[in-house]
Amino acid sequence: MTFLFRFLTNYEVLLLTVRFFITTTLVLFAWNPNTNSFDSIMLVALGYYVFTTAALLISFGKGEWCWKMWRVLLFTDLATISVMVYNQGGLQSDVYYAYYGLLMMASVIFKYNLTSLFVLFTNATYLTLLFIAPGTASIRDIAIRMVFFLFLSLLFPLLSLLESRHQESHSVSSQLNLEKEQLVQEMESISRQVAEYTFDLHNKAVLDQLTDLHNHSYLHSQLIIEVEKAKQTGHPMSLAMFDIDNFKRVNDTFGHLIGDEVLRMISKRLKDVLKGTYHTPCRAGGEELAVILPDTSIEDAFTMADYLRQEIGKVKIPLANGEFLRISTSVGVASFPETSHNHQHLIDCADQAMYFAKTSGKNRTCRYNAALDESNTAG
Repeated sequence: MTFLFRFLTNYEVLLLTVRFFITTTLVLFAWNPNTNSFDSIMLVALGYYVFTTAALLISFGKGEWCWKMWRVLLFTDLATISVMVYNQGGLQSDVYYAYYGLLMMASVIFKYNLTSLFVLFTNATYLTLLFIAPGTASIRDIAIRMVFFLFLSLLFPLLSLLESRHQESHSVSSQLNLEKEQLVQEMESISRQVAEYTFDLHNKAVLDQLTDLHNHSYLHSQLIIEVEKAKQTGHPMSLAMFDIDNFKRVNDTFGHLIGDEVLRMISKRLKDVLKGTYHTPCRAGGEELAVILPDTSIEDAFTMADYLRQEIGKVKIPLANGEFLRISTSVGVASFPETSHNHQHLIDCADQAMYFAKTSGKNRTCRYNAALDESNTAG
């Protein structure tokens, strides 16, 4: 239906329809009932219309070249119809109705000003023919014919004016819609850039650039949130602190690049193991890492922390000589409200437990409430 509507409202289709109508009526006008034969001049005119209409059909939709052809043929059509009107006696000829078809075509091909000029030129041509054509015609008959012809023909410039206004309105509307679409696209592009920039700023604000873990600031702010949640829900939450054993020796022996690689690979192992859980790994600072464990008691946190310690122990860092470096960690675990009364106290308790694990042999996990009792450590 959409294609049919576009086809029927196409200007070229309208022009071809009018021209086809003129061509078919010429078949009727070509027959002379008085002589029971076809008029030779009318047959020539019919041949002209058939040939040129076929040419227009072939050039349909060919752009500006096609419209130039229409403008030229409009004047040759005027001359052809005028010859036929003259040949049939001027006022006695019904071929003059074809003028209306020409005026309809002119209102489509030309703008308002040119259409008006073409209408006046056509009226002048027809008036001249009425006076010089063979046959008898009174001034009264010519005047009546011309009044009606002029009145009807003046409707076509009005039609051209209305169509021009419609095209201008449509053009303005299309331009506004285009500008609106461009503006929307620009706004969407700006919004995406702002979102990407905001996301990048957020990542830089909360992520550690070396390990890609949440940083020290995020650790503290998130602990405040989790402690408040624990107060409201009545469920405990825990914190595990990890300290890389002998990290200074690693830096001194193998260089800071290997030290950075140790931090990256341990952090990656933590993220891989904790993926899909609510536990959040963070970099507390230096060689210290931390894991926030929401809704987790100290016993469950101790089990999870010791499991993570063992997973870290499986990490192998490649060295330049082809060998691999293995790393161990000392881990301290504390819980709120089981071992501490606020987020800062929670950090201090976990840190003390970690320190005890480190001073009591390293590579082990220690609870805060057993920080002074070596028998309650695992490792």
